[in-house]
Amino acid sequence: MAKEKSCHKFIYKLPSKRLAKADWNLNLPIHTALKNKNDVVALSDSQLLRWICELNGIKDLDLEVKSIQSQIKHQKNLPKSEATKNNIRELYKKLYSLQYQKDYVCIIMNTKKDYLRANKGFTINQFHYRRLLGTNGGIKKSTITYVGSSIYDEIKKRMDNGRNLSKPLIPAKLEAYQALICSSSIPVTMPRIAIVKDCVVTFKEDVILIQDGIKDEPEMTREKDYEITYCDSDGYGLMSPEYSVIVNKNLHGESSNGETITGINTRFAWTKGMLFTFDFKKFAGEVNKENYTFYDAWGTSRDIRDYDVILTTSMVKLWDSYYSLEHFLQCSQENHYEFSVSKTTPSKLEHVRNANYQFLQTFEFTEEELYELCEPTIREIKDVLFDDWRKTIVFLKGMHLDESQADSWEHDFIKALMIDKQMAKDPFVVGKIYNMIRKRIQMAAKGSIKLTGNFAIVSGDPYSLAQSIFGLPVTGLLKAGEVYHSYWKDKGVKGIACFRAPMTCHNNIRRRKVVHNPEMDDWYQYNQTSMILNSWDSTCDALNGADKDSDAFFTTDHPIIVRNTKNAPTIECVQKRADTVIPEESHFVQANVLAFGDEIGATTNKITAMIEIQSGYHKDSQEYKELDYRIMCGQHYQQNSIDKAKGILSKPMPKHWYDQSACKKLPETSEEEKKYKELCLRICANKKPYFMKYIYPDLMTEYKSFINDSNKKSIRLFQMSIEELMEKRDLSTEEMEFLNYHKELLPVGNRPCTVNQICWLFEKEFHNILPKQKSATSFDYTILKSGASYNKNDYKKIEKVKAEYDLEVKNYQCLAKTERLDKDEVSLNRTMLILKFKAACEAICPNEKELCDILLDLCYTTSKSKQFVWDVCGETVINNLLEKNHHIINYPAKTSSKGEFEFAGESFVMKQRVEKEVEEPLLF
Repeated sequence: MAKEKSCHKFIYKLPSKRLAKADWNLNLPIHTALKNKNDVVALSDSQLLRWICELNGIKDLDLEVKSIQSQIKHQKNLPKSEATKNNIRELYKKLYSLQYQKDYVCIIMNTKKDYLRANKGFTINQFHYRRLLGTNGGIKKSTITYVGSSIYDEIKKRMDNGRNLSKPLIPAKLEAYQALICSSSIPVTMPRIAIVKDCVVTFKEDVILIQDGIKDEPEMTREKDYEITYCDSDGYGLMSPEYSVIVNKNLHGESSNGETITGINTRFAWTKGMLFTFDFKKFAGEVNKENYTFYDAWGTSRDIRDYDVILTTSMVKLWDSYYSLEHFLQCSQENHYEFSVSKTTPSKLEHVRNANYQFLQTFEFTEEELYELCEPTIREIKDVLFDDWRKTIVFLKGMHLDESQADSWEHDFIKALMIDKQMAKDPFVVGKIYNMIRKRIQMAAKGSIKLTGNFAIVSGDPYSLAQSIFGLPVTGLLKAGEVYHSYWKDKGVKGIACFRAPMTCHNNIRRRKVVHNPEMDDWYQYNQTSMILNSWDSTCDALNGADKDSDAFFTTDHPIIVRNTKNAPTIECVQKRADTVIPEESHFVQANVLAFGDEIGATTNKITAMIEIQSGYHKDSQEYKELDYRIMCGQHYQQNSIDKAKGILSKPMPKHWYDQSACKKLPETSEEEKKYKELCLRICANKKPYFMKYIYPDLMTEYKSFINDSNKKSIRLFQMSIEELMEKRDLSTEEMEFLNYHKELLPVGNRPCTVNQICWLFEKEFHNILPKQKSATSFDYTILKSGASYNKNDYKKIEKVKAEYDLEVKNYQCLAKTERLDKDEVSLNRTMLILKFKAACEAICPNEKELCDILLDLCYTTSKSKQFVWDVCGETVINNLLEKNHHIINYPAKTSSKGEFEFAGESFVMKQRVEKEVEEPLLF
């Protein structure tokens, strides 16, 4: 996000069983932890980490880290000697010591018993820890944050921030608000802050109302002209254009060019939400007739010209625990809170994005429509299969390359290919491309197909909020069913479809009109890359309870999608409220125990299984209608999973909806009960759909094993494969029984739901294509070398380091795959892994040219992975290639006229730029 990122910090993340085995007194030095797999993880900067540095007397950690990394670079440029090796080794130890935050540790709870014991305190390396809090993301993975006892009281005091401790609150909600100090964030210039009441509107709509029933299953009613009271400013506020320019420069330096930024996701004391750029001072002058007075959340009269940002009460979670704005700001200043940014709107929106199966699964497409939707993805993959290095670059880097992006191009194998087309013969590059194509096919097979469109963070109507701030009647500039979206407006698009995961049914999709006029273009002029929603319909409720605190919608103008979007009534789930108490430590612990685990994903999978089953029945059938009811109720059960984390006791999804054994236990004392039991057995959602084998590796393994066994049995019994048997017309009784048995035991659902059809289409299109493409090629890897001579002893030592690297990478890849770790976590920990092995190599051979040639000889003379070369000395390889190619880099640029080649239906020309020598980046 920012031009200058803060350095990553390292912390221990350990399973509770390790501590329990050590009798809660673990000895684990940092150098040992770094060698162990998964003991140490990297974190981005946060308010909590900044506090910890401050309390430990570290004034500027980033400056100290940069200084050490500069010293390491200096040592590497000196003549190689034992002294330089020792110096580098010691400097890396100092670097690790600086970046390791011993006051912060995360514990993954293996059992409830371990959790309760850990909360009594434990020691690691004679350092005592106490429970601080559980973050939303951490609790889903049964992970709790602990801090050093020596700083606990001060951190706790700052976390409470002088709030009214006698005010009853929901413990789980309070802890979620406290956990905002753990969010990744970058401090920016402190603005002049005002806080106002939210903009609340009322309107009527036809809705479907779902709530827990007296029996096991929910009650669902269709309500005509149902009155909805709606917080239109839920999660967002406004910042002035002047402050927008300042914060954009804070984040992006001189490259911001004095321009405003559409929006920022903020962090401050108890504060989370978006600030969008809007000229509220101009609004006061022109619309409010030069009356600049407004009333803040406490009813105090103020002048709008005195403020840079306007926060709403939905952003400042505990605003009413303070008796005035000044009291809140004073407490925040005394407790060292910094106004920070955790995310920004992008400077540009993408033109094409990949959909996901949830977006597509509830549509009913014709065979022709389905192929037309998939055709751009099919064409893109086929285009890259024909060994044209130029098309390969487009496939790997995207269709919209230009010189302005050059500084952000990574120093990787793709950039090497852009410098020298001989790299297309590099077995490492060939393998990488092969794997990426294979992955792309697998992604497409699970519904990730190319659609014109993009994700944009949503905003409410800032004109409505401005009216509310000044006590004017709220009208907004947009009507029900309308949105303002600058990207689509500029393309002349009139209608779009909107999506947001997680989704359960077609009621979660909305078709909206894209509108604008001179008045809107004026007031919304600073909003270039977000999507402005109107104040008068239930779009946010329809899209599974979205709000405006940085939620993003995917929108597309694809005619097939827009045409088939039905605008079904919004589902309104009646929410329960948790009891409020004066929160104590025991309340937080109990709330954590209730919320451990992530049920939302499991609930969503059950709904997807129901959609797959439903596709096998006629719309007028009892089975279809019952499944329609259950699928819509899925949104209610998703909400119940969220409520559980808030300490609200809610009913779970009935087990007989997804468990065959539960179905068999249903009563059958009456004819009606008997028929219902038979119905439940027919439509039990106990299998994941076929396409999900590409999402879950274990399911793919189970499926392949089952098909292999069935195939062997079919050949043995009938002298034909299972596929041939399925295609046979006149089946014997024995053959029919075998196929029924096969169908019943198949570990996946095989009905023709939309995403299964997409999956089968891609499997058919690319069956046996990839194995033909991957073949050995002759490649002279000396074009990558520096030409430096090196010591054979260094080679042998680095060979051992590589063996450790290979093992650790393999173990972490397995962990990331089985636990389905998010991309940010994987990226951070990969950065740390590279730093560790880079340090180990440089301590053996400080000279980067010698090290590069050792690694090339080590990796390129075997058939094993060459990734180690690129991780440790990728910059040196790139510089070697640049020197041998006159520092010229080639890149494809899209053209509207006839180009040099075509890819995925677009024309391209090759362009060149002169590239300076690559500076080795400081690993943060």
